[in-house]
Amino acid sequence: MKNGTRDGSALILGGGKGSRMGYDKKNLEIAGMRVMDTLITELTSLFREVWVSANDFFTSPHARTLPDTVGSGPLAGIYQGLTHCTGAYLYVTACDMPFISPPYIAYMREIISSKAPDACVTRREDGFIEPFNSFFHKRCVGTLYDALTRKEYKIRPFLDKLTLHIIEPEIAARYGDGLFYNINTEEDLARARGNRRQP
Repeated sequence: MKNGTRDGSALILGGGKGSRMGYDKKNLEIAGMRVMDTLITELTSLFREVWVSANDFFTSPHARTLPDTVGSGPLAGIYQGLTHCTGAYLYVTACDMPFISPPYIAYMREIISSKAPDACVTRREDGFIEPFNSFFHKRCVGTLYDALTRKEYKIRPFLDKLTLHIIEPEIAARYGDGLFYNINTEEDLARARGNRRQP
């Protein structure tokens, strides 16, 4: 993004059936606002186009719904986002990750601009590679398609096939402690509402 103008594409993964929550996670609310609507508003200020990966139509004047056409799960959503992406890279986050950081997105944009990896991801403090709040290059489409047509839906084997730029946790921590906060249960939601762990 240059001179404050919006550029590129962003995808919000709509999540599954939310079995642990007991309802569709696209309807999560914090401070009386759907998390999904807040994410769309924030991302619309940063990206030229914003999509929601969902197999049921999601109503928003600022984001288009992309249903799966090949496979299922997060990889199927990323595949759809990349096939529709008009730029080289797609930013990917999820509807149950309520706190994004524009400065961290800007930092990742600097990395992909200078280093051009297949994907820019972050290592969490537990050593886990976080696949969301990340950027993927359009050249990942072929690898994704091959995995999906073989019904290989796990994310880590897919990442292992890519050239990654991995941001270490101590660097990510400079941008806030809520970057990868994930809501899977009512307890997670209560903590997000109470602590407001925004970066």
